[in-house]
Amino acid sequence: MEQKLAGDYIAGFVDGEGCFYLTYRSEKKYSRPGQPIYHRWVPYFAIVLREDDREILEKIKHTVGCGTISYTQNQVRFNVQNITDILEKIIPFFDKYKLQAKKYNDFILWKEAAQLISKNIYNNRNYSDKQHQELVNIREKMKLYKSKMHRGYKNQPYTK
Repeated sequence: MEQKLAGDYIAGFVDGEGCFYLTYRSEKKYSRPGQPIYHRWVPYFAIVLREDDREILEKIKHTVGCGTISYTQNQVRFNVQNITDILEKIIPFFDKYKLQAKKYNDFILWKEAAQLISKNIYNNRNYSDKQHQELVNIREKMKLYKSKMHRGYKNQPYTK
């Protein structure tokens, strides 16, 4: 059985290498002409490392009990997008094992957004204009805690 990592170790690791994303996606359900485009907010958590650091991401995945690991070029990525996993595993994990750097502020905003998003998903509702604007505002505040090199929010529309 694989050994679990200490929660404080993971929190420190995420302070340096992790990222809390809040994206606004446009999607088509079918590729036929004339089909409507759907917009949705997606919170996700990720850690991206060099490919030769895969083992540490496997251990983090095992410890938190969720997520996927994928490869792109010479990188390996641990990613959690499932809203249930975010609400039941990732948020409680970082509520228990506090982030110590400015990423803590990013996490608090992301957590607020994830909880707002989950209310609509579980109730199968569209976002009101007020809720949509609230998420836009949260994402704008989150930018304060992102690296200037971060490109995760490039070319994503803010309007419905």
